Amino acid sequence: GGCTNLDSLIDASEKSSSRDWGCVKIVSFTSGGGRGPCLNFGASTASGRILTFCHSDTALPHRWDERIVSTLEHEGVNDLALARSKEPRANSCAFSFGIDQSREGLSMPFASSRNLYYPPGIRAVETTANMRTHLYSLPYGDQVISLHSCVFHFLGGFPDQCLMEDYELVSLLRRRSALFKPCLDDGVSATREILAIIPGPPALCSPRRWQKFGVLYVTFMNSRLVNLYAGVKKLSPDDLFRLYYSSDPPIRGANDSPWEIRLAHLVKTLESNVS
Repeated sequence: GGCTNLDSLIDASEKSSSRDWGCVKIVSFTSGGGRGPCLNFGASTASGRILTFCHSDTALPHRWDERIVSTLEHEGVNDLALARSKEPRANSCAFSFGIDQSREGLSMPFASSRNLYYPPGIRAVETTANMRTHLYSLPYGDQVISLHSCVFHFLGGFPDQCLMEDYELVSLLRRRSALFKPCLDDGVSATREILAIIPGPPALCSPRRWQKFGVLYVTFMNSRLVNLYAGVKKLSPDDLFRLYYSSDPPIRGANDSPWEIRLAHLVKTLESNVS
């Protein structure tokens, strides 16, 4: 992601108390398979109750952690009180969508002749993306999706695929919101769940894609990929990867996904106990 001070960041986290701002740990993923397996591996090494997935080209807003916790924990209000007040419960959350239009953001060099290039139509991209986000609760992975680790594991984590893993996770969260209605104490039914959009400043995505390819091309390609994936043709993530990057998808370290390996181990354990 272009970060140049990871060593000093890790050193500072080791010297500070974990109560200050936590501990930074860098882990290496070598099993291949693309973004889905990589994100699942990162989640498996986390120890917190809340998981936040931030792309390396996305800048978090000020006090991002407090805002995520406040949204998911409802400022300390428990589930029973939420149900009685008929307020929806957030099973996950994301920030509004923004594109970094600061001098630092626009000057990220990929071509020396285009420093500070401001792509025409970039504000329209923000507006339409946020209309989609707020009207339909359909955030992009660029918007820093966060959820309780128990919900993440309930869903099985990210799908084991190289692309469109964020699209599938949001789809699973929306499906859970529609179907999951547990009964709480005193016979009170739990309030409905939502994917909450955190109010306030957005997470800022790097503008380099729009600078390099233009707003119309990037918008067209994003829409085309979603339609090819979720529409009539239903291309596989591997085929989408070949179309988008003009290369073969990342080589997998194993044929079976982690959840398939765990399931096979569980079945084997149960069979041995029965016999």
